[in-house]
Amino acid sequence: MISFEAARSLVIEHAHPLPIATVALEEAAGRFLAEEIKAPFDMPRFDNSAVDGFCVRLADVEKASNETPVALRLAGTIRAGEAGGRGPGAGEAVKIMTGAPVPQGTEAAVMREFCEESSGTVTVHRSAQAGENIRRAGGEYRQGQTVLSAGTRCSPPVLGQLVSLGMTGVAVHARPRVAIISTGDELVAPGGELGEAGVYDGNSVALAAACHALGVRERSVRHVSDKLEAVIEVLRQAVSEADVVITVGGVSVGDYDFVRDALAAVGAHTHFTRVAMKPGKPNVFATAPAQDASGKTRLLFGLPGNPVSALVSFHHFVRPALLLLMGAREVSPLLVSARMGTPLRKRAGRLEFVRATLAYEEGGVIAYPTGGQDSHMLGGLCAAQCLVHFPAEAVKLDKDEPVTVELLSW
Repeated sequence: MISFEAARSLVIEHAHPLPIATVALEEAAGRFLAEEIKAPFDMPRFDNSAVDGFCVRLADVEKASNETPVALRLAGTIRAGEAGGRGPGAGEAVKIMTGAPVPQGTEAAVMREFCEESSGTVTVHRSAQAGENIRRAGGEYRQGQTVLSAGTRCSPPVLGQLVSLGMTGVAVHARPRVAIISTGDELVAPGGELGEAGVYDGNSVALAAACHALGVRERSVRHVSDKLEAVIEVLRQAVSEADVVITVGGVSVGDYDFVRDALAAVGAHTHFTRVAMKPGKPNVFATAPAQDASGKTRLLFGLPGNPVSALVSFHHFVRPALLLLMGAREVSPLLVSARMGTPLRKRAGRLEFVRATLAYEEGGVIAYPTGGQDSHMLGGLCAAQCLVHFPAEAVKLDKDEPVTVELLSW
């Protein structure tokens, strides 16, 4: 049995970015930059006003206050998008809108809230500091400076940044093709007739949704019965079509658990079959050579059939692999510190991921385990905001004991 840390490292070691393509920004959301982005010009490109207000010279408003306001002549207005406006002369103010170019001679911009405008006169009720409310050219980035690193996810702010740089398309890594294979004679498609011993195949739907949430669009879902020949056939087909193959169920040591034998039959090399974690002890990771001209190694994950085990295993192994294939720079989980809200006990030997909710109490974050911690109980995972890391060799966690928690985001 391999440690959780070693298992995750093996997965990461074998997950390499897919080829690069240039796509329109409208198609780039959720994908990862394949190149460094440099500023083609200074950002901002020109000095501009951070507020709606009035351009002034410092000497004219040096003594301005509510008690001793200063009256200045309104010498003009500059709107956003206009250029070439003249600056204030002695005893003058120029009205300016947010984002408009600041004219020469302006030493500060006083917010409109501190001024009164009437009949061509501006009365200023406060003094100003040099450069106040002026955004200087190059204040964020200088021309040629790196704005975004390769591996950055194209989030809404990133897409907005790319547009501000004048870009209409961007180089990103391809999305992986994923095949999901659920195994088990007991499984019934959603809406089907359960019979006396049937179980709805929720794993396929949940895992497909988890892939979709990561930006994976090309997914196939198959169900196969508990027959070795059938598992081999569907697995061979999946390996020929997909970059990542996810099987669910059939990875333990039961009489009808054929996934490991099927992996060997299709020429896959298995790296581990059991992980010292709970939930998710029976967990398989294998690689197989590509059966097409791409030459890319296929990644194969054999997840346990219990629904919580399957999703927690996906979160820790499949998710980082998919992100790395798409070119992500960072796939480490987001860990924070908390204190236990209730005591817990377990046997030593496996790192346990305790489903929990978080609350802010008495100046700190408290983790409360959800109800239903067994691997077949999805309700506890549905309610969970995080996974408490219960160390492998520990046997108890006391109330108020510091713990590491991993935030969940599906």
